Amino acid sequence: MLELKVAQRKKAKLKLGMAAPSGGGKTLGALLIAYGLLKEDHPELSDAQIWAKIAVIDSENGSGQLYVGTEPKGSNIKIGQYNTVTLQPPFEADKYSEAIQLCFDSEMEVCIIDSTTHLWAGQGGLLEQQGNVAKRTGNSYTAWRDVTPQHTRFIDKMLQTDVHIIATMRSKTDYVQEKNDQGKTTIRKVGLAPVQKDGMEYEFTAFLDIDAEHTAFGSKDRTGIVDQQYFTITPETGKKFMKWLNSGTESSDVVISTKSYNEGVKENSDKTDELKKKIITLCTELKITKNEELMTLIKSYEKSGNPNKIKDLGQLAELHTKLVELKGDK
Repeated sequence: MLELKVAQRKKAKLKLGMAAPSGGGKTLGALLIAYGLLKEDHPELSDAQIWAKIAVIDSENGSGQLYVGTEPKGSNIKIGQYNTVTLQPPFEADKYSEAIQLCFDSEMEVCIIDSTTHLWAGQGGLLEQQGNVAKRTGNSYTAWRDVTPQHTRFIDKMLQTDVHIIATMRSKTDYVQEKNDQGKTTIRKVGLAPVQKDGMEYEFTAFLDIDAEHTAFGSKDRTGIVDQQYFTITPETGKKFMKWLNSGTESSDVVISTKSYNEGVKENSDKTDELKKKIITLCTELKITKNEELMTLIKSYEKSGNPNKIKDLGQLAELHTKLVELKGDK
């Protein structure tokens, strides 16, 4: 059923992407945003209760657990005991999807996926799978036919599960030479594109690029909160996102009109059948088999001379009109 509805921005779960080079602070930044989200949404809860609602799906060899008990500079908080799901190779996309479902079933409210780079470029990830299929079949292009659906399932799971998602990615790393204030040459590490499928950043509500100095840039942001801004991630970032999410409406859809998906097709089919019956009746009355002029007219629409084989509704309508005119002349 197709529905024409009044557009409304409804309450939703945050789907945030973050990319940073190694050491850029994407895991810590994700934890701070997760804490801010829930602190804004549940002001009545203690910090311990808030951290208990946060889970990290960890493919970084257990590094996601290293932040428990730390006090990030400038955050004024102490990171409590959150939950983790540790993933081991092979980093199959469906394994990530199952981990998201596990977090949802366990009533987690924020799920941090750290990182999605492994399901793409890690051991047993999609690129490795594609390469193995290409070697076996000798066709690199068709090898994606077996791999792409797995990535699509993961994206669908991430976006459709009713939980806040913060998905991190590693950025490709490069080094640039710069002059400092004293005129001396320095080397600085910079992050480039995320190590993930091209266009991955467009799947999210917002996407943050983080550099090696831990400065975030809102490269894509449908909320408008951090769009094209440079900033340092704090729990306040998460609070701002949650205020925007909660400002959406909970009103029911206002449906203007509806239409069955195949209603138009059925309607045209009914009209086609009706016109064919009328045309056959007219041909019988005009004695088509004994009327050379009439037969020539029919064959101009269908070589066999059988009106039942004409499928185009416009042609049938045109032929019907001409037959009615012919009958009127008789």
